[in-house]
Amino acid sequence: MNMRYSLLAAAVAAALPVAAQAHISYTGRNFGTFDNLGGSVTIANQTVSGNYGWADGLDDDYGDSHRLRAFRFTLTDTVTLTFTAMANASATPASVDGLLPGFSIYSGLAHLTPLQPDHDFAAATQAYLASLPGVPKEGAFRSMADWKVTNDSGDPLSVFTYMGSAFDADLDGIATGTFTLGPGDYSVFVGGVNYVAQIGALINPNYGLSATLAVAAAPVPEPETWAMLLAGLGLVGFSARRRMRGVAA
Repeated sequence: MNMRYSLLAAAVAAALPVAAQAHISYTGRNFGTFDNLGGSVTIANQTVSGNYGWADGLDDDYGDSHRLRAFRFTLTDTVTLTFTAMANASATPASVDGLLPGFSIYSGLAHLTPLQPDHDFAAATQAYLASLPGVPKEGAFRSMADWKVTNDSGDPLSVFTYMGSAFDADLDGIATGTFTLGPGDYSVFVGGVNYVAQIGALINPNYGLSATLAVAAAPVPEPETWAMLLAGLGLVGFSARRRMRGVAA
């Protein structure tokens, strides 16, 4: 590659809207709080930079979280939920071929305002990654394992505890999975699964993305169930009274 082409490629890459994804943020991507009454929220018109970020987090040198989008939600009860990530071509007319999504759910959140946002290349994050065994790391993100990252202030590492994942195995632009999770704060990272797309990728186009979080309502017992429960409680009370009479005798 000659110098002129190198400078041109660097200028084009610098002009792309990657800076907005440089740090981990949930702005505009907070599904809110759910309990066992259930509910469903869709967040559309998002983008993800590149089509390989989730897959890149599967290898030993980890992945760069800049190539994913972070969402969050909070649970107040143990619930069963379904998360779906879908390519959304209408959100980005410049999309190339369409996103092949994958996502992972983690217990834990990145640092929130007023603290500085987390990112892979903060000095403290890099120091942590350098302390890990094995090959040098490309970033902090791991698709199917726990991982840690922090910010430019060197605050304590944010810990993401892996809870589950799903990916677009059918290559139809949709990734969906159902999980049972307990109360707490959760993060979801969505990225592309086309691992080979990163090879020679001087330019990372933005791919349209929408995501839906649907929480199933807790089942309401049928009248017959209530009757059986009350009958069972009555038998327990009757047995207890008989035992007490036997002791008294």
